[in-house]
Amino acid sequence: MRRLLYLLLLAACSSDPAPPPPVDDGGDEPTVSFALDIQPVLTQDCIICHGGAGGLSVDDYAGLMAGGTSGPVVVAGDPDQSRIIDRLEGTVPPTMPLNAPPLTTAEIDRIKQWILEGALNN
Repeated sequence: MRRLLYLLLLAACSSDPAPPPPVDDGGDEPTVSFALDIQPVLTQDCIICHGGAGGLSVDDYAGLMAGGTSGPVVVAGDPDQSRIIDRLEGTVPPTMPLNAPPLTTAEIDRIKQWILEGALNN
């Protein structure tokens, strides 16, 4: 019995300590994907008017980031300065999508988050 107790004590003292818990890096990884979250909304609700025939094109990332005849619509990292948000929320007329139901609050929030995360082509 003493021998068993000694072996258990020896095993407990000689084992490697538990690994440290993961470090919270503050969430540096983007949570919104252009390809999975943003492009499908643009394709469904915006491409009918903004499909590359002059002006703003939302066909792809490059077109969206290039902006339209009035300049850029996305300011990476700053949704408050991104004209696309003003138009989607209706704070600057005309409200987009034009002559169609507005995007949901969740869809607009996802676009805002994507812009806040740097408007990456991910």
